[in-house]
Amino acid sequence: IVLIYLFNIQKKHSKSITYIDTHAGNGQYKYLSRYMDKNKEYKNGIKKIEKYDGNNTLILNYLKKLKNITKNNNFYPGSPFIVSNISNNLDKLHFCELHNNEFIILKKNLNKFTNIKIINTDGYNYLDKISNNDKSLFILIDPSYEIKEDFDKINNILDNIETKYLKSKIIIWYPILAYEDNDSFIKNIRKKGLSNLINIELPINSNNDDIGMKGSGLLLVNFTESKILRDLKLLIKDLHFYLKQSDDVFNPKVRYL
Repeated sequence: IVLIYLFNIQKKHSKSITYIDTHAGNGQYKYLSRYMDKNKEYKNGIKKIEKYDGNNTLILNYLKKLKNITKNNNFYPGSPFIVSNISNNLDKLHFCELHNNEFIILKKNLNKFTNIKIINTDGYNYLDKISNNDKSLFILIDPSYEIKEDFDKINNILDNIETKYLKSKIIIWYPILAYEDNDSFIKNIRKKGLSNLINIELPINSNNDDIGMKGSGLLLVNFTESKILRDLKLLIKDLHFYLKQSDDVFNPKVRYL
């Protein structure tokens, strides 16, 4: 939802967007599959949001886009598939995927689009090679965090904002695995003293639940429009209401760090 919202805002300012997705995946996730059937996360995620009956325009626009993209074909579109569908031929989209099988499937899933480049590479390395302060990029960093080094690499990117990414817009997703560790992660980011850094956190499981992921967070770098914070606060309030697993779940957060 936030990706679509911020991409559309950027389109109002830029005729052409150079977009980098560092961990693209394969672009399509079928609900009836061995992968999706493993933990059935979609039942507590998108399937709940599909029942949304409120008036938040960001959620409604997201659901409308999904319907247009999937044609009710029983799959969830990943970020490459979504961005390919909301971009135009003036935009240049770069999708990085390190795993060979995912890379091959992504090429197949996006074969109708002509404004894309799919690279079988480590997204962090690709980003490091092409980024500098003269370039205006729109970057999505959405790793699995299956290895602890992913958090270190996120910190490294944030440490280089002023030397490599001053003109770029960056969206970083991260999981909330344990609230205590997450507090330390955010505390260390605060110490960096970055300007124009918005943090969103959406807890959906309580602190007592024996569940690996308690919720999700986003770091939004260099998005400066004044209305963004207000719009995100309204969005996260509705999402929290629909997605929280119990009434004792922590409240969501939308704030400048």
